[in-house]
Amino acid sequence: MPTFALEQIEGQRSARRGRASERLFNEALARALQQTSARWKGSSDDWFLVEQTNTLEESASLCPDILLRDGELPPLVIETSYQGADADGDAEARLGKKTISDGLEINTALAVWIPARFRNLSVKESTEALYAHVLKYALFQRLPSAGDTRRFPAGGYLEGTVFDLSALLTAAVLPKEWVDVETDEVAKMVEQAASRLERGLSQARQLELASVVYQRTPLKGLRTTMVLWLNALLTQQRLYKQEVAGISALPFADLQVDPVAQARVWRAILALNWRSIFEPAVDVLDRSLGMDLRATADSLGLLMQAVRRMELARLGPHVHVGAELFPKLSEDRKRAAAFYTQPPTAELLAGLTIRPSDLSASEWQREDLFRRRSLGDLACGTGTLLRAGYLRVQALHERAGGDLASVRGLHRGAMETGLVGTDVSPIATHLSSSSLAAIGLGEPYGDTKIGWVDVGGSDGTIAGVKTGALEFFGANAVSDLFTQQFGQSTGAAQVEDVTKHSVVVEAYSLDWVLMNPPYSRTRGGQSAFDIGGLSPAERRACQTRWGQLVQGEPVNRKAGMAASFLALASKKVKYGGRIGFVLPLTAAFADSWAVTRKMIERDFEDITAVVVSAGQALGKKALSADTNMEEMLLVAKRRRLEDTQREGGDAPAPIHCATLRRPPARLGEAGEIARAILVALEGIGGVGSTRPIFLGDEEIGHVAVFAAGGEGAPWGPLGVVHSELAFVADALCRGILPPIGKTPVALGVEMATIDDVFDVGPTHHTIGHLRGNAPIGAFEFYPVLSSSDAIGTDRALWAADSKTQYQLLVDPTHKGSVVLDGGSAQLHAEEMRRRSSTLFYARGLRWTSQALSATMTRIPAMGGSSWTSLGHVDERVCRAGALWFNATFGLLIRWTQGQRTQAGRSTVQIGAIKKIPCPRLDTLDDAALNRASEAFNRLSLQTLRPTCQSHADAGRHEIDAAVADMLGLHPSILNDLEVLRRLWCEEPSVHGNNQTALRLLEETA
Repeated sequence: MPTFALEQIEGQRSARRGRASERLFNEALARALQQTSARWKGSSDDWFLVEQTNTLEESASLCPDILLRDGELPPLVIETSYQGADADGDAEARLGKKTISDGLEINTALAVWIPARFRNLSVKESTEALYAHVLKYALFQRLPSAGDTRRFPAGGYLEGTVFDLSALLTAAVLPKEWVDVETDEVAKMVEQAASRLERGLSQARQLELASVVYQRTPLKGLRTTMVLWLNALLTQQRLYKQEVAGISALPFADLQVDPVAQARVWRAILALNWRSIFEPAVDVLDRSLGMDLRATADSLGLLMQAVRRMELARLGPHVHVGAELFPKLSEDRKRAAAFYTQPPTAELLAGLTIRPSDLSASEWQREDLFRRRSLGDLACGTGTLLRAGYLRVQALHERAGGDLASVRGLHRGAMETGLVGTDVSPIATHLSSSSLAAIGLGEPYGDTKIGWVDVGGSDGTIAGVKTGALEFFGANAVSDLFTQQFGQSTGAAQVEDVTKHSVVVEAYSLDWVLMNPPYSRTRGGQSAFDIGGLSPAERRACQTRWGQLVQGEPVNRKAGMAASFLALASKKVKYGGRIGFVLPLTAAFADSWAVTRKMIERDFEDITAVVVSAGQALGKKALSADTNMEEMLLVAKRRRLEDTQREGGDAPAPIHCATLRRPPARLGEAGEIARAILVALEGIGGVGSTRPIFLGDEEIGHVAVFAAGGEGAPWGPLGVVHSELAFVADALCRGILPPIGKTPVALGVEMATIDDVFDVGPTHHTIGHLRGNAPIGAFEFYPVLSSSDAIGTDRALWAADSKTQYQLLVDPTHKGSVVLDGGSAQLHAEEMRRRSSTLFYARGLRWTSQALSATMTRIPAMGGSSWTSLGHVDERVCRAGALWFNATFGLLIRWTQGQRTQAGRSTVQIGAIKKIPCPRLDTLDDAALNRASEAFNRLSLQTLRPTCQSHADAGRHEIDAAVADMLGLHPSILNDLEVLRRLWCEEPSVHGNNQTALRLLEETA
């Protein structure tokens, strides 16, 4: 027989052996997957179909390796191969195919690259090996746009155990794009249902209905009513699907909805359990029936159609009504800065906060885990974080061996004792309880610890006013209004004394705290308690009460309410427990947060701050819904009491800064990102270390470790894409110059702060006001009209103007006249004149358009809203300061010390300016100061580019050379500065996606 024929036969035999081996692996993978979920254990054989024909339309002979169809999830295909490319191709080819059994399309498929070690294993051996062996896999999804598919990760493969694979496919089986299509339509139906009821009711009756659901406006009352009814309908259908005895399915086939009959059905359900869900729905339904029966029936009919749509799309058990719909319907969330957490953010934060190492395997396996452990959110909103935290705990319980019976017990314990939540919105609290009940497999439960807490409620005096969960600063128990108003806070049908029911949170009692607190601040006439329906007197009383509650706590109220909730969490979490917060990015940088940062560094360890590189986490992809603010995640472990009491136990913990290139956008993927961050954290070294974060072959970010000073200084490395820059800036603050890749050298001068070297001038509120504005301060200011008009007394560098201020030497922008008030203003004016200077520091700097971090005027002037004066008796020190602050060294320090909450901007208030590290320029010898003065005079009229273009700015290069000469540094440092300038200008927080800056970066690459 010819050689080629023998080779062909042997190849066919090898292929058959490989195919048989793959089939054995597929059988093993299906068996292993069944054991990863309590619901799948002991499931019907037709839930996992292995290599069966007649399962997909178009080709009856086509047999997917594994077809998962459990009746609740949309169908999903898993394709495997010893060649990764083959598995990829097969998985992608299955997208768009329909199942024969129910005609549903395959929109998600998983490709698994089989490890070579499984070639010769039996099904039993493979099944056992899968629980410990790491697999490589990738997710393929079909998107609504024609022919569009996506692969996750974009390149390479994810690596994880069969439990990780299971977690990804169950969370991501519904592609976000399809979910958005369906929920957008459902939201429209909810709006239509509200409009139908609105047309049937008078304004007075709308107000009456709103009062039943404790809303203060008719529109919000109608929307809330629709959400209550939709939620009740969804829950009824879920309980029917979970085979709860005595609960019927929704009558989808009926063309007309009988609201009276529906009310009877809900009363029967609440007589059994789930009272917190159905009691409010029945209350408002009864009132609506008495107002307009036809409009009520029409509204319920539209909502019934919405539920039917969700059921057909298999959204029922997976979509959180509170997370998807309520944020779109809440009228005052932006005014009160109450931004609701996006579900992927919640999954990421829960994955980082609740870790397998927190408990032993035997503890994770316990059915009574939530009788012994607790998870809290004292600003729970609609329960997105509580839901994510619970699902994380349940997944770890199932991974440890939990079964269907133990998961039911776990859920009952969670609802009755383990989950603690409060919010000032009754509808949000309702949706929080409902969401948690819906994932409980129909398990009944007793009284919960999720409550609606009061805010306001006084006659304008401090007596009797409430501030929501902030009352926990002064008490361990806060009254639950939900119980008082609806007669029951939870699912149980009976409770002994509802009027005295409270949510109890003892000090140091919570194992985990997950929270996205309100960010509201008191500023510009706006109260931190700008909640719809509160009178001005109530808001003022709340402000006063807030101040009383946080007195002596590590809180500066200028930071806003978020800092107070973080301090509250530190009092409620156990020693050894962990907190996970969504916070405004100002928490890492703002001077008002310094005292709170100091508390975190002192009382916590294992601190990780996560941020998405500037500008990438806004809009629809934000960590919180509807916010245009940059945000961060903070995860930290409360130091154990014995650790804080030992010698040196109060040393500040290092900060692990994780910077991601993009925000988590989808469920399932967020869990994988959390795992990737934890892997990077486990492999990182000590202070000064950095490590990339990988998803497949893609580097999605990095982790850097830096030493916290313990005094609440800004966390400079956070959000820095090039971690080397952060370490250079951090070293500069300590007087060390570490050229990249070289031995560090001393800067040659002692480092202090701006306040140590200069007299930092007063705030503009003290100096005066612009003509036409509220009369405050000593002067009223008018714009100067020309360069000659800028010469004279009582001039001020008040405003920033990038079109005229592009040289180290600029003209004042305003002239002032003393306010006439009988004499005291004159004395005040003399003080302002005395503190005039020729050197000024920019309070708000746009890297994308402004050229100057500091500037000088020819004659002494006052500062203003944009510029703060820095005074010194030696004019040479001022000129040296102007050079330093505009050199790469000074810009780097400002960049890491100032607020980076908006891409392309750096903001520093006067208190923060005082603390910015600065060389002791006043200790330089005469020769150095003279050289600096001469350099300033030479460069003072040179045109400078916007700071974000420093790498391409010859003038900036000359400033750097002048500063190096002033400090006596070796000329070779200029080569390192060239590298630093380039890296700095590539930072997203610096270039702010400015097109000119990006073009220059490309041209000079």
